[in-house]
Amino acid sequence: MNLINKIVSLTVICSSMLVIARDITGKVQYEGKPPRPKKLNMAADPICGKAHDGAIFNESFLINKEQYMQNVVVWIQNPNHTHKIPSTPIQLDQRGCQYIPHVTGIMKGQDMIIKNSDRTLHNIHSMSEINSSFNFAMPAKSDNQKKSFSKNEGPFYIKCDVHPWMKSWIVILDHPYWGVTDQDGNYSIDLDSLETGTYDLCFWHEKWDKSMKKTGYCSEEYKQTITIGTDSVNADIKTFKKPAKTKKK
Repeated sequence: MNLINKIVSLTVICSSMLVIARDITGKVQYEGKPPRPKKLNMAADPICGKAHDGAIFNESFLINKEQYMQNVVVWIQNPNHTHKIPSTPIQLDQRGCQYIPHVTGIMKGQDMIIKNSDRTLHNIHSMSEINSSFNFAMPAKSDNQKKSFSKNEGPFYIKCDVHPWMKSWIVILDHPYWGVTDQDGNYSIDLDSLETGTYDLCFWHEKWDKSMKKTGYCSEEYKQTITIGTDSVNADIKTFKKPAKTKKK
């Protein structure tokens, strides 16, 4: 092959590789006076309390000293993609009488494996409204259960009717481009196979769920517009403010 043909061949290869492995990273922060952490009382089930060395706090609102927020779900709205359903399932464990993870995304059709790592009875009750709900018991040492969801659905929670403080939130998407913030407010989304372009980045937290339902998920207040090229993207810090109280009629 002569030099000209090599250059032409290389140009064709490069043009077909516009979509490459990359990611988007960012942080989420709370603006305002934070509420006091609430301790959980697990005295109703001695096995639950014995699973922890110190005090256990409610997971519905967790921030660090710099007020960066944990458990915010971040996803890309309506991405152009050709991604297959992941073969690796999402794991939902019951450990120390808490759901782990507390929040997660999952792709429509992807398997979810539900486990009980505790030496006590749990109950798994999904509060989904679009997908079929389920409600079943999982005694200690029971076999894992496999579930999947066939339709897109905004965030809903799974609860344990035996231990009322146990709750896990799930959002069902038709793509794998989502992430959850860690204890320092960091999130990362793998953008493998996502086409270049301009997208809306959506942010959700359970404390804002009611207000989001009124305005719609990914409304102006809870999104960022980002441009994705062939390089990784570092998004601006997203800020959550205390939702306004609604007046009772």
